[in-house]
Amino acid sequence: MIDRNTPSTTRPPTTRGVRRGLEAGALALACSVFLVANVRASQPSKRTVAGDPSPQQFRSLITPDGIQFGLRQGPDKALAPAAFLFGSLLTEVLTSEHCRILLTAGYVCVALDAPGHGLDRATSEPPELRSWRHRLAAGRNFVSAVNTKLSSILDYLVAERIADPALVIAVGGSRGGFLAFHFAGSDPRVRGVAGLAPVTELRALDDFRGMHDHKLTASLSPICHAARLVGRHVLVIIGDRDNRVGTDHATALARQISKDAEGARIDLHVLAEPRGHHHPAATDELLRTWATKCLREDTTR
Repeated sequence: MIDRNTPSTTRPPTTRGVRRGLEAGALALACSVFLVANVRASQPSKRTVAGDPSPQQFRSLITPDGIQFGLRQGPDKALAPAAFLFGSLLTEVLTSEHCRILLTAGYVCVALDAPGHGLDRATSEPPELRSWRHRLAAGRNFVSAVNTKLSSILDYLVAERIADPALVIAVGGSRGGFLAFHFAGSDPRVRGVAGLAPVTELRALDDFRGMHDHKLTASLSPICHAARLVGRHVLVIIGDRDNRVGTDHATALARQISKDAEGARIDLHVLAEPRGHHHPAATDELLRTWATKCLREDTTR
């Protein structure tokens, strides 16, 4: 080892040696980048000291029709109930505390990049929620497009005997809650849906200001589709001062489901949350209890 404070007595390399060294280094770097990327995508979940799945490991899979998604499983690879998680990037939702809770309850967790996020973002459009507005203004129903992908993913998981089609739930926070309610309403195999501080009316968001009379945007409120949740387990958690998505909009959805969806079992929690658009402190425990109840009630039918 050469002391940084002492001049080196090593002979300087020749030009040819420098070039060969650089070429070898570049090759080594390329190989290391390739290997790291694939280890993360395919390595099975590690276990922590407490026995919980590591929050850093998930598998990246592709359906036969080319849809890329993420999957996290516990150590038992037997047929299992499936939880579709919704948020923004699949890497975020599959490394979240809510994902860990559901894995511990016995679910496999599945996620897809939300519209306008990650792999679903087109370079010709603005990012994230602004892409939703961009697509709606162009007459594109991004909700039906993503629901088609999700049902294809579920078909694949059932065919591969990873997911039990009789035990599927959808869970999402904020914009993810909006997507979760739509997926549950579009695919009857989804037996439960949880919205955690969910968006239930796009026009309530600042991002959609000026679109109050836009018919396609108005038609996508989950409140308009409450009747599709017949017989489902439904959980809605909202802070009492959520001025971002609207506390009243979230409670209106729960009430409409109770009115229109025969046999739906609804848990509505309006909880003190002075920070506004955040998950109230009791959210994790309520999600854990609800997810366990879904398993217990469906397995005893």
